[in-house]
Amino acid sequence: MNTRNGCPKPDVSAFATEQAAGYAAKRVQIPVGKLLTPYLCACDWWHLTGSPRTVQRPAGLTPRPGDGLLLKDAPYDLLLEAARKDVRGTGSRAEALALRHPHNLTPWRRALKDLWCDVEQQFTARAEDTSEEARLWRARAQVYRSVIAERRNEAQLRICRAASLTPEQRHKWRCAEDAVREGRAPEEMAEVIELFAPLAVAA
Repeated sequence: MNTRNGCPKPDVSAFATEQAAGYAAKRVQIPVGKLLTPYLCACDWWHLTGSPRTVQRPAGLTPRPGDGLLLKDAPYDLLLEAARKDVRGTGSRAEALALRHPHNLTPWRRALKDLWCDVEQQFTARAEDTSEEARLWRARAQVYRSVIAERRNEAQLRICRAASLTPEQRHKWRCAEDAVREGRAPEEMAEVIELFAPLAVAA
């Protein structure tokens, strides 16, 4: 067992690099029954945890017609900030739905890429910093980066599914969007009611 000064969990396995911890997580996935997550401890070694270390996506995020209006034609900086708050888990439900609305999926994906590039640059800039402050920052930033990766996968999946809508489904969706802008509830349109179920998957 390696001596790790100040480690809050001195009895658990430790790994010198994130890559080594990742390999270990894959090796024990079957006997453990789940894929463990590497994290950088304050002792500057990598441990594995079975506890979720990402900000969970709010449940039931199925955008409906009109949910995208909050960020429709918004300046990119505003959308970027909404994406950042969504990653940190501090955004509102309305913002989360607006980001995932079909009209905003492409700019959302762009914002997530920019957030990813920014944190990667910070990792590079602080790679040689061995201070305690830097170690704690890396531990937090690793979680932040993993959530960005999760969101990027989600955005790409939603874009692919939205692209698979039939022309008829797209037309009904546009009609529902028009109904919301005109102040009418989309449920008033009989042909749109049945559309919510397929869009729950496709959007």
